Amino acid sequence: MTQAQWQQISDPRQPITAIVYDDGVAFEAFLEAETTAMAADGLRLAGLIHQSRPNADRRKCDLYVKDLATGEVHGISDDRGPHARGCMLNTDRLLRAGETARGSLSPHIDLLVVCKFGKTEAAGGGLRSLLSAALELSVPVLIGVPAVNLAAFRDFAGELAREVDLPRRAGTGAAPLAASATGHA
Repeated sequence: MTQAQWQQISDPRQPITAIVYDDGVAFEAFLEAETTAMAADGLRLAGLIHQSRPNADRRKCDLYVKDLATGEVHGISDDRGPHARGCMLNTDRLLRAGETARGSLSPHIDLLVVCKFGKTEAAGGGLRSLLSAALELSVPVLIGVPAVNLAAFRDFAGELAREVDLPRRAGTGAAPLAASATGHA
């Protein structure tokens, strides 16, 4: 991450940077690579990123989140069997993972990373309290927002957030993360 990118993400006037995406698999890979690079650059990270794990005997994956401060991996889906059509989020497990991540928050953390403002957050629950805790400590937030949940995210974050589109990977002519800001009305 360049200095210019970091300055935009850590802007106290808009402490939330939302990466808006349509392709969850691409976003998950992007966030994994970015957080690995940030940690290697010495940034102190807290939060949760997705780690989907495909199963050969199922149509859909199992959902996990990795705690960036501790490295602990938490299962957050229910096993619905080999014929299930989708993953089933277990909100109790998600909330427990969020509370664990919240325990790592302090004013000394450089960035809270949250994998997704998903259906649960759009409905008023999920990891919203983790986001609020970071803002109370003046810790900037980087969060993924599926385009389908963008209106609910805007209602939640208001003017505290800036939006960027999911950058394309290197070699595709993509602008860097900070230069791809789109803003919102």
